[in-house]
Amino acid sequence: MVFKFRRDTTDLSLLAGAGSGWRAGTWNAKVGVPVHGRRPLPVTEAIDCLVDRGSHNDLGTSMQAMDDVREGAARYMADRQEQYPVWLHVKMNNETGERRALVREIAMEWLSAQVDMANEAGVNDARVRLKVEREGVWEGTATVAMPAATPTAAASVFYDYTASPGADVVGDRAARIAHFGFTVPSGAIGKIWVGVRSANKHGTVTNFVNIWECEDTDGTLGTDAGRTTDSTASPGGGGNTKVRVTPGTATWAKRLTVDLADYTANRSDQFGMFLWLLRCAATTGTWEVQVRWGYQGMADADFVAGPKVEVGTSWNYYEMGIAPIPLRDLQVLPLAVHAAAYEAGYTLQIWGRRTDGAGSLDLDCVCPVPVDEGFLSDEVEVIAGNVWAVAESPIGRVGRVVAYTSYYHVGAPKSFCNFGLPPGDGRMIVVYQRPASSVLTDQITLNDGNGGLYYCQWYNLRGSE
Repeated sequence: MVFKFRRDTTDLSLLAGAGSGWRAGTWNAKVGVPVHGRRPLPVTEAIDCLVDRGSHNDLGTSMQAMDDVREGAARYMADRQEQYPVWLHVKMNNETGERRALVREIAMEWLSAQVDMANEAGVNDARVRLKVEREGVWEGTATVAMPAATPTAAASVFYDYTASPGADVVGDRAARIAHFGFTVPSGAIGKIWVGVRSANKHGTVTNFVNIWECEDTDGTLGTDAGRTTDSTASPGGGGNTKVRVTPGTATWAKRLTVDLADYTANRSDQFGMFLWLLRCAATTGTWEVQVRWGYQGMADADFVAGPKVEVGTSWNYYEMGIAPIPLRDLQVLPLAVHAAAYEAGYTLQIWGRRTDGAGSLDLDCVCPVPVDEGFLSDEVEVIAGNVWAVAESPIGRVGRVVAYTSYYHVGAPKSFCNFGLPPGDGRMIVVYQRPASSVLTDQITLNDGNGGLYYCQWYNLRGSE
């Protein structure tokens, strides 16, 4: 059995033998309340202890040891240069794995008298109540490693963080990312988007279609649009690689319509909430584009419209808005009544207008990046030899660093939304580009160097996991 406070490598056991220090009585543990998309709130619980020693001076030594722990917890919460937190470690007698929770504060009160005039000699023990505020989840005492990988260059890539030598994530809530990063073999990467998708929520993760090619022959061309080839565009079907819009009509017009059925027969494996990235470019001048979401048979005016985004002359990924698949509320219209097959008509429209110059608009592909289980994005230049890394502290603070030998660029990522690893099998969907353009031959290596690390987490017992 383990029941102790730990700071760095120093332990203060609450299971001391008779006459040796701190001995806890019955401990009724509090349990954190799950909060979707956020960390559980901290919990505060009482631990009643007997502190018995051979003398009052020895009793003072034990009290001072606890006060050191209390001071360490307070310092960690207030001082960002203090790297060692205080943890509460627990393992039941027959539980296989030890677990820990970060301690935020320890209040203390005596339940027995320090001064007893009826017994001036006193006794060499004290009954003390500790009131411990700690994080609402437990985590493993050691990190788990994610594998390094260099995915084949593409408009959007999969990263299997559970592949060998890694494993499926254990625990009953998303694991905390202790280190996640990438390097670039050559050139420079300036923007990255990463979404997490797990089999625990979304079925067969390998069925997810992460690239919707605009030139797919099942799509419906709109005003002034035609399919053509371009070696710098993401390859698609039918021998073409992009759609070119050559007005003609330079004002707002529907340029392309595609349906979910154009890309997959596995409708429910595509469900989720997504940030939709559009890879496109103008040949000269500027264009504005807009993505709209709806269903076959709906009037254009009834589609849900995303933001209007200005497009320049280099291939770039543009954030076109956040929208779910399906658009319906599954609690109101569940799959048991309206099957996933109805989502074959889920439809994306791409609208565009030329605002300057005489150029055409090139549409390459649409890349949905999951945001409902975990998401991050960032904008900072990372050149060959640099390491970009992001991490979350035990109390939820997030930081990012770009490091090269003695050079550092520190800060916070542009967006970090519940970015953890859900229990079970999962993948990350990763889109990246240079600071001002997208070149599809660029590659990145994920979790090289210091590697990817995470801590599994539990609300209650760890058991044998």
